[in-house]
Amino acid sequence: MKKANVVAVLAVVGFILSASGVVYAADDAGTVKEEIAADKETLKDERATIKEHAATARSEEKALRSEIKEARQSGDVEKAKELKATLKETHRTNVTERNQDRKQLRETKKELRQDRKAARKAGRTGGK
Repeated sequence: MKKANVVAVLAVVGFILSASGVVYAADDAGTVKEEIAADKETLKDERATIKEHAATARSEEKALRSEIKEARQSGDVEKAKELKATLKETHRTNVTERNQDRKQLRETKKELRQDRKAARKAGRTGGK
């Protein structure tokens, strides 16, 4: 799950860097088109990352559930309780990461809308 945190941090840094370019993108129609293309690619990458995180979270929780089941079947009540607490914490962490991923996706979509708006405005004003 640490890899997911690193990816999330990199995505946020990328967003901040690309958002700083929005102000300058409104000056040139070509730059706006490049920004829109970059935003589309970022959205595509973020969606893939979100799917990957979700699959990892599901498999991790599924493995814990099966371990809990095995512990219960073997009669090891203490281990089952420990695994259940671990599952609860893991699930809480996964939900938090999912919410962060969704928030980042919303921000990227917002940036794309702003870039498209700037492109329309640049088209109406003859490039400025």
